[in-house]
Amino acid sequence: MEPDFFIPPILGAFIGYITNWLAIKMLFRPYEPKYILGIHIPFTPGLIPRRRKEIAEAIAKTIEEHILPQEKLIKLFEDSNYKQRLHKRVELVIDDLIESIIEDIRKTIKEGISLGKINIKGTLIITAVDKLLDKAIDNLKQKLKRKLIEKASDKIEKHIEEELPIMISQLKIREMVIETFMEIDIKTLEKIVLGFSEDQLKYITYIGAFLGFLIGIIQSIYMNIF
Repeated sequence: MEPDFFIPPILGAFIGYITNWLAIKMLFRPYEPKYILGIHIPFTPGLIPRRRKEIAEAIAKTIEEHILPQEKLIKLFEDSNYKQRLHKRVELVIDDLIESIIEDIRKTIKEGISLGKINIKGTLIITAVDKLLDKAIDNLKQKLKRKLIEKASDKIEKHIEEELPIMISQLKIREMVIETFMEIDIKTLEKIVLGFSEDQLKYITYIGAFLGFLIGIIQSIYMNIF
């Protein structure tokens, strides 16, 4: 077997490897358009920088329609146990509100008793009235709290269920994705894309070398036979 037999396979492998390697690099590079004597060089910038807006719109459309459609967002919100947290929040707010109101009522009544605005005399009687007043107010507070929590929680929950689809429909997911994609520095974007697909891209270059080598073998065999 002549030494010249191996030249086409080796050359083919080299060309196949370089061609695929260059094609991968040209996905992003050059980052900016290039010019010679004011004439724009074709295929610059790279494919992704050149069609960045189209790619961003396609990704945004896919996310909005298939990954985060409205019904999935609503289900995600409903599965987040927001109702339990809502009840706790409502209870805390109502607790503070009732406590503030009841304290004002308690203070006003006691001030009236101590100043003689209510015609009750004697320390023992005033003390007894204070205790009865505290008990009555505490009972009132518990009943008021229970009723308010029940009514407020139901109404707020109902309003949220009614408003949730409207709020989600007003989320500008597509615009947000496009804006985010366009804001990412092209070099950073290159690192992200090539980073998670590094092994696959290596296989592509190796396949290019293998196919080039195989074509070279076939060419050598053909040249030696004919």
